[in-house]
Amino acid sequence: MRMSVVFPVLLSARLLLGQSVAPPVNHPTPKRSTSAELDRLTTSVVGTGTAAGSKANQTKSVARKNYIDRYIFGKMEQDHIPHAPLSSDEEFLRRVSLDLIGRIPQPEQVRAFAADRDPAKRDKLIDELTDAKVDPAAIPHPSAPFLDRWTYFFGDLFKNAGAEIGVKGRNLFADYIHTALLLDIPYNQFVTEMLSASARSNWQYGPSGFLARNHADDADGLAINHEDTIEDIAISSNRYFLGINLECIACHDGARHLEKINLWLTRRKRDEFWRHASFFGGVRIYRAFGIGQEFAVKDDEHRFDLKHPSVKRVQRYRKDVSPAFLLTGEKPKEDGSREGLRAAYARMLTADPQFARAAVNMIWAELMGVGIVDPPFEFDLDRQDPKNPPPAPWTIQPSHPELLDALAKDFVANNYSLRHIMRMIVKSSAYQLSSRFAGEWRPEYATYFARRFVRRLPAEQLYDAIAQATDVFIDFSVNGTGEKVKYMLQTRDPSDLGGKDLEDVRSLVSAFGQSNRDQGEKSLAGTMVQTSALLNSNFIKDRVRAGKGRLATLFKADPPPTNEAVVDELFLATLGRLPAGKEKALASGQLERYRESGAEDLLWSLLNKTEFLFN
Repeated sequence: MRMSVVFPVLLSARLLLGQSVAPPVNHPTPKRSTSAELDRLTTSVVGTGTAAGSKANQTKSVARKNYIDRYIFGKMEQDHIPHAPLSSDEEFLRRVSLDLIGRIPQPEQVRAFAADRDPAKRDKLIDELTDAKVDPAAIPHPSAPFLDRWTYFFGDLFKNAGAEIGVKGRNLFADYIHTALLLDIPYNQFVTEMLSASARSNWQYGPSGFLARNHADDADGLAINHEDTIEDIAISSNRYFLGINLECIACHDGARHLEKINLWLTRRKRDEFWRHASFFGGVRIYRAFGIGQEFAVKDDEHRFDLKHPSVKRVQRYRKDVSPAFLLTGEKPKEDGSREGLRAAYARMLTADPQFARAAVNMIWAELMGVGIVDPPFEFDLDRQDPKNPPPAPWTIQPSHPELLDALAKDFVANNYSLRHIMRMIVKSSAYQLSSRFAGEWRPEYATYFARRFVRRLPAEQLYDAIAQATDVFIDFSVNGTGEKVKYMLQTRDPSDLGGKDLEDVRSLVSAFGQSNRDQGEKSLAGTMVQTSALLNSNFIKDRVRAGKGRLATLFKADPPPTNEAVVDELFLATLGRLPAGKEKALASGQLERYRESGAEDLLWSLLNKTEFLFN
């Protein structure tokens, strides 16, 4: 590229729009951001309006489309909190596409959606994106973007990794998640099947991957430490499915440790945790052939042995470890029903109201940026009921407790359908508010969801967006399947990005916080490394050559497109909108002067813009 052209385009764009070409690093966000942190990030990315717009913003109403809006806008109305207007069609289309299917819309989609005059077009689009219609000819792995995006989400959540449960086990576990989403299996059934799975080999039965993934190696790195394993299963299942973090009380009582962190846990004792974990005391997870990452998951007569040494936690002491469910004290049935301990645990867990609350809050957090309870896996059960508030200085934890209960009840009433609750959220006007607020914004508005929070694209979505925008794809080989896929969200875990020829790809997604699915979680924090990766990456430069992908298609068209048409196409392909007047004049002038190299520089500049990097 002609770098002498690039920098005038970049600098002019910055002057025109007041936006950085790099992720803002003065407001870094942790792995899971609070509403205050995302609020500061949103202000950094989209700026603030003027106080003059405040009155108009306060009086402008939006339609209340479902019960979510009644709670969200009702609370703002009660507390006299102004809110942003509804997003534009272009802003909404890019947002909902990234949130539901993990991909940016194509130029023809943007044009068609903007031209559509049907007042129900947003709801129809949501139904279309979540229908998850698959191509039956796509054998052996029929798929749809919605399924790819959410299979990857749960793969990250459950840390499904070939390095831990073998490539075959990883693929079967991913296929199981994919199928559960495809068929919209009730979430309580989905969870029950994972918690109660038995298999001679996790390489033969997908649901067993959840338990196998939670194995804890003994000191020699070969044998499985049974007691550490069942404690890990109890911790993981409570975190993912009840939103409660039991890690601390696995080592010590909550009292005198957690008073500033979690009131409910201060009343819990370590021996209560052991009794909770004892539901898994009879499950034996061991390497099927003594070595490697193939595991048997079976029941036997073994039980929780407090005398067995731990390699992960403070050593245990003798206590009663007969199974009792931590939230209720319920014990297994003794009525001759022969209900297994794990089946009893799954029944208690999925029947508890906290199961539905945690599930809908997790989906809300993924779609809205932060949870109604946030972080979504750190519920404090003593701070949930406004009618029974905690002692000062503690406050009620949910920002909208009545809405959280309503979502949970709706989830249960609709057969624990994840797809239903996703649709309900994204069809609300609350979800569809703009990130841009015309009036005087105050930080205290953030917990009301008075505007849309912006977030940097996760690493996999960013890679796929670059591939889509440039129309230059790589074929990823999915280990253990013989399949090749175009999108990173279609891979099964980061190990599918192996090989020397993908070194630039690995470097890019690593810089943008991709999870290795071991101990770490994905990060959406902004860093200077990301700035350098985009500005200087050969991966990016190679994709904006005029002889490749989208630019090649444009310049080979007959008749040749005008400079203005090329500019429009590149803005639509990257930012999901047409250029503003000054943007179009500037960019068209560069193409008039340099034509193909000017288009290369323009595309490179757009890929480096904050607006491209953020949802």
